[in-house]
Amino acid sequence: MTNEPAIPVQLGRPERMWERAVVLVLIAVTKMARPGFRLNDCELSCSHSNGGWTLVLRPEGKAIFYGQDADCSDTTFQGDKPVDLLVNAPEWLPHDRLREMNDSYELGYLYWWEEGRWWRAPYPDWVGDDGLAASCDGYAGIFDDRSLADCFADAGYRDRAAAERFVARVAEGTVNESVIMDLMDSATSPAPVPRESRLPAALEWAVRLGVAERPPAGGALVPYRGTPVAVR
Repeated sequence: MTNEPAIPVQLGRPERMWERAVVLVLIAVTKMARPGFRLNDCELSCSHSNGGWTLVLRPEGKAIFYGQDADCSDTTFQGDKPVDLLVNAPEWLPHDRLREMNDSYELGYLYWWEEGRWWRAPYPDWVGDDGLAASCDGYAGIFDDRSLADCFADAGYRDRAAAERFVARVAEGTVNESVIMDLMDSATSPAPVPRESRLPAALEWAVRLGVAERPPAGGALVPYRGTPVAVR
């Protein structure tokens, strides 16, 4: 077993990861009406055919990031049984749910943010990859701004100025119909789903993510403030 568990360089501060994840969700939903994301309060999950990831923001600046890739998570499938990813885990983690996932071969990695850094359980020496990078394939924009820019381009949004305008409005919490249409209009290829389906879905997700603009009782538009997000 390793004495000091190594933390992947991709993992940054959880609030920045959340901020980028919000943009990733909105990129996806502007291309298809039903993206592979789930949101429950401050828990955001992405699922795909080979696995997925979940980011959870907790009180007092704590966070959890966990997931799995069916092909690359040595922690799940390489040994006689899954690696115990809850060794040394703090009490504030949802142990029952995570233990069930771990024992059911559904958890490839588990990181928790506490005291200003990421932590994980120690791995056996034969673990070469826990599947973190592969589970985020296609969504690497959660890790850094350059990858986020690549996610815009991969979705067909190759107009950098339009992407920057969109990120700025997400940061301000002022996403509205015109903001979403501006991004859609910048696409270099048609989406597989009609705009009439994508636009309402994108507006709904913007509200749920706390970055939508909404009118007060008086009628003038003001930013909607739900889950705080500040994408830079």
